[in-house]
Amino acid sequence: MSIEESKSYLSIDPEVLNRAKQAIGEDDERKDATLKIIKEWLKKQPHLTCSPDERFILMYARGCKYSLEKIKRKIDLCLTMRALLPDIFGGWDAKRPEIQNALKYGIMLPLPGFDDLGRKVFIYRMGCFPPDRVKVEDLEKASGMVAEVLAYEEPVMFITGAVVIVDFEGYTLSHLTHRPLSFMKKQAKYFQDAGPASPKSINFIRTPAAFNTVYNLVMGILNDKMKQRVKVHGSDFESLYKQVPKAILPSDYGGQGLSTAELTDFWKKKVEDNRDFLLQQAKYLADESKRQGKPRTTEELFGIEGSFRKLDVD
Repeated sequence: MSIEESKSYLSIDPEVLNRAKQAIGEDDERKDATLKIIKEWLKKQPHLTCSPDERFILMYARGCKYSLEKIKRKIDLCLTMRALLPDIFGGWDAKRPEIQNALKYGIMLPLPGFDDLGRKVFIYRMGCFPPDRVKVEDLEKASGMVAEVLAYEEPVMFITGAVVIVDFEGYTLSHLTHRPLSFMKKQAKYFQDAGPASPKSINFIRTPAAFNTVYNLVMGILNDKMKQRVKVHGSDFESLYKQVPKAILPSDYGGQGLSTAELTDFWKKKVEDNRDFLLQQAKYLADESKRQGKPRTTEELFGIEGSFRKLDVD
């Protein structure tokens, strides 16, 4: 069932809504007023083509704790960066062979249900694919498509938050050199500065012998707030279980949930079922030629120009 056919997103548990009121000051009056203000603001931004779906605005309203100026700034930056990063946000067609190939590896898998704090849990599998058979750009397009579907289907996570598990099983030097450093920096810049919300916890597991290189690269990219949320568990799953309950983890992580193979099939089909939705989402971008004032550039936002460069490793 596609997002358009499902109405489950319209209903949020009253307990979660109460949490939203306590944590971010959300109530019906403030929500309606914010939606009205942002919609009117968007009409006055000729350079922005934005989703008319209220869920998009609410993602940012909740992630920004209803700060109007922050909501405006982040929405503008989101659509601007999406336009400047076609290697991640362009070509969102589930029928393309490259996307089909990327989806079958299941590099990014949201788990059904929520943890004990009501947060959504994602597993990002860094070494689950053969680097010589799939481009990093296609993997990130596929991951972005999965995330986009989830964001619209389960808006509750913008109230309760999310937890990320980064699994390095199978990770090799080839995987490290497969992902250019400039690419990593652009990803981090988008998710830290333009994403509607940031993860409450980032957990590294099954880290390889050469993990220090990866760790240093990642910590050099993350902002201070994100650095404080990083936990390294290595192969100690008991340590992981203190952060994420076994009940929702995949069976091949010692949990009681679906296997990663089953989750991969589930999310591949989910993306395919939402092909039309995702094709439309890819059209919501900024057009710098219509911006009032100085256009924003890749160099300004990311500090680098041109195509992605491969990381040199001695």
